[in-house]
Amino acid sequence: MKRWTSIILGLIIMSALLLSNLFSPDAHALKLFGKEGDGPRVIVVLVDMSGSTNKARRTVYSEAFDKIYKNLQQGDRIVIGTITSNSFIDFKPVVDAELPKESIWVNRIQYEQNMSKTKTHISKEVNRLLSRKRGTPYTEILNSLNIADTIFHNEKRKKILVVLSDMMQDSREYKFERIRITDTYTRNIIRQRKRQNLVPDLSEVKVYVAGASAANSKKFRSIEKFWAKYFAASGADFSTHRYGHSLLEFEKET
Repeated sequence: MKRWTSIILGLIIMSALLLSNLFSPDAHALKLFGKEGDGPRVIVVLVDMSGSTNKARRTVYSEAFDKIYKNLQQGDRIVIGTITSNSFIDFKPVVDAELPKESIWVNRIQYEQNMSKTKTHISKEVNRLLSRKRGTPYTEILNSLNIADTIFHNEKRKKILVVLSDMMQDSREYKFERIRITDTYTRNIIRQRKRQNLVPDLSEVKVYVAGASAANSKKFRSIEKFWAKYFAASGADFSTHRYGHSLLEFEKET
């Protein structure tokens, strides 16, 4: 009888501790029970590896990754891949990692060790990627967005896409640097790719672009306008406030 009394008393004490943590305003308790932020996310980062972005990889892209890295939260999944000449054909992620999720069943020290190990792995692979010196001849941004569609397809978490690129599509079909990007040209590309079932489904995907560039401001705005319409056709959550040379306010909007 004394044994059962001790067990019941222990369960009561445990329940009381859990409830006190659950309703405590303490920041750690809020994070532990998933009350902080909007919950875990899947973050897909596509990195332009064309020769024209060699300098940007060491500066703009590196700074963008610092912001993303510092913003990572428990339960997030981060997938990092490259935009190359053959991205759509032979895509293989440089990183596909899930950050450990804290729970009452995991020892705090063990959780912190696992988190540190995962973040170190991500940082190491990113540094290795950005240190590559030889760029690829083409920039297949359009087809790379279909890879993002595939990754997001079965995800229930909040979806975020970060494109680190000058956004100058340069493929056998489309060469933005040499062509005047007009509304008619944009409509024709969207119509053509819809007929071929190549416009990705990016509904509920929040899009950020960093590294955007062009020869002059007029060209920059015409390309920005193209991508605004293309992302709209894909159903993405896109704003020109998240399109620019730098990744300014990653996940800090109110």
